[in-house]
Amino acid sequence: MNDDMNREETVKALLAQERYDFSDLMTIMRLLRAPGGCPWDIEQTHESIRSCMIEEAYEVVEAIDTANSDLLREELGDVLFQVMFHSQIEAEAGRFTVDDVVHDICVKMIHRHPHVFASCAVSGTEDVLNRWERIKTEEKQRKTLSSRLRAVPPMLPALMRAEKIVKKSGAVEGDSFGALAQELHAQAEGLQAAAQAAESGLPADGAVAQDDAARIGALLWSVVRLSALLGVDAEQALGQMTESAIAAVEAQETLHP
Repeated sequence: MNDDMNREETVKALLAQERYDFSDLMTIMRLLRAPGGCPWDIEQTHESIRSCMIEEAYEVVEAIDTANSDLLREELGDVLFQVMFHSQIEAEAGRFTVDDVVHDICVKMIHRHPHVFASCAVSGTEDVLNRWERIKTEEKQRKTLSSRLRAVPPMLPALMRAEKIVKKSGAVEGDSFGALAQELHAQAEGLQAAAQAAESGLPADGAVAQDDAARIGALLWSVVRLSALLGVDAEQALGQMTESAIAAVEAQETLHP
């Protein structure tokens, strides 16, 4: 009964407020998960809501790309709520709280910005990024290049992950536009030969399919390296081409309704 009364008083206090802050969000999250709260929220686990974090992050990106401040404000709130949700699940298990999350990120930012919080001097943005990478490598004790590449999350979209690995590995060092263009041309010729063989009626067994997949993978890898060399965002470039393809379909539908 006492818990019910405390809950009722807390709810009344929340409803009486005109503006909320971080502590209120913490209270709301606890109420949602506590006995008598929302059945759906109570049932959730890290695994059941993992895709929500991805979806909310992409919606933030959409708000940024469309320069929509009102939407950005809303979507940042949704991302923050996901942080609160996962933190609350951990708090209930006695492992950590959202205050621990805040503490840890503060410690990390102070440690990785010695040019702001210590006497270290930097020459510019590139120096800042290089130092950040060195500090991060020391923190994680990633002493080999392969360990640093393995640390790029496998769950990232394949194109984004490839781009990060290309940059971390220095895979474009020594490359030139001309060399990569020739490489792309050779790979395209290999794919053309494979397509002609398929059209001639050769059996499409597993080995042939794997060879084709390898050829396409090599072609895409070269495209990512070329993008890095030219300073182009490969994900964004693909997105633009996708939008162009949709626009072409719309144009055809307009001409031939």
